[in-house]
Formats: sequence, structure tokens, C-alpha cells
Amino acid sequence: MARISTYALDSDLVGGDKWIGTSANSLVSNATKNFSLNAVARFLNKTGIIESQALRYKYQNKLVAEDREMGTISFPTPIGDNVNFSAISSWMLSTFALPITGVVGKDVHEFYTAPLIGSTVLVTNAANPTNWAIYLWNSSTQNVLEPNFYDIGLTFISGSGKITDGQDYFISLLRYDYSSTTGDKNFVYTQAAASNTWVVSHNLNKYCSVAVVDTAGTTIYGGIEYDSLNQVTITFSAPFSGQAFCN
Repeated sequence: MARISTYALDSDLVGGDKWIGTSANSLVSNATKNFSLNAVARFLNKTGIIESQALRYKYQNKLVAEDREMGTISFPTPIGDNVNFSAISSWMLSTFALPITGVVGKDVHEFYTAPLIGSTVLVTNAANPTNWAIYLWNSSTQNVLEPNFYDIGLTFISGSGKITDGQDYFISLLRYDYSSTTGDKNFVYTQAAASNTWVVSHNLNKYCSVAVVDTAGTTIYGGIEYDSLNQVTITFSAPFSGQAFCN
């Protein structure tokens, strides 16, 4: 075998390229094996050795007989292998984010409350960032029956695609709700029943700005009347349900 230094450098890398190394978990101690670029890339992604500020979870369409896994996004009851981002208003989130090594993961549950409550988050498919959604993170409550999971309340704002069983997703802070530290409060009102007149008691003690979206996340414009510093009445040309954001 020639000296390694005599081989040409390959600057055009592909996933099938290989190099020789020593296997630490081989049945034969320190066995020499080939390692592909694809395998190394999968290892780095799975273990999270390269640090990232985004939280990573696998979507698990939990079956009744299964245990809910750590490091997952799931729902209290199965709702499908493929769920439109726009159809999601809540989910269950593991106390631990990926990677999970044995029984040890990243305990990030405190992050679910501060700074996420009241802020907007970006959710992306780890393998395909064009599959994404933006949510307002409304609430975080520890699940009584499954204390290693938190019930997260969400409002869909915009997005494209679905959440798919077995695939990994990043959750990252998109815009922080600085009003919690400045005292400039906001309020989110949900109109569950379709109506062309919404009476919103926001209790913000100011003439606030108001933005309205329907259940599909489309901005709707209406007439706004300030009844008082703490209440507005919004009228529309046709009845619908959705949410009003008061700032």
C-alpha cells in the first residue's frame, strides 16, 4: 500500500465516499472498517454533536399500546401519520429534546415557559426546511398523567406542509415577546363560534391595535370600535371564527 500522502486530494465529495477507520463497537476489538460520508452525516445529525440553538424532536404518531418516547412531538391521541401544520392548535412536547443517549437527554422544559410563552416560533422539517410553520406559543403546562411531557397551546400563523410520523423537526425562537419585560402587554382573543360581531374584552387599559385572522390564518379586516380602554367591538361583512391579536 502506498503512503497516504501520495494519494490525490478529492475536492468533489459525495455521500458514497469512504475512508478507513477503527470501529469502537465492533465484535472484533478495534476492527478496521470503511466509513461513508452519508453514515457520518447521519451520526452527527442523530447525536447532535454539532451544537445547535434549535430544539430537535421526532414526530411520533403514538399508538394506544405504545409508550410515548422521549425527544418527541406527539398528540394526546393519534391523529395521523401526516398532519397539516395549519390543523395544529396544541401538541405534547417531551421534557427532553433530542439527542437521547440511553436515558439522558437535554432537559429543556423551562424554555417552554420563558422565553417561548407569548412569542412566535419557527418549526421546520430537519431534512427539508421548505416544510415549515410559524406559531404563536400560547401556553405550557406539565401533563398530569405524563409528567415528562408538556401540553403546549399554539396558534397557527403561517406555514407550508405537514408534520410526518418518524421525521425530525426543529423548533426555534423566531420573535421574542419583549412586552413581558417592558410592561407593554398584549392579548389574544379566540372567537370559537362564527359571528360577524366580536366583542373583545382585552383588559390592557389602552386603545390597542387589533389584527384579526380566520381559522386558516388569513388576515381579515373589519370595523373597530373602542368601547373603552379595555374592550373593543369588531364588525365584519360576514360571520366567521378565528382570533384577534390586541397589542
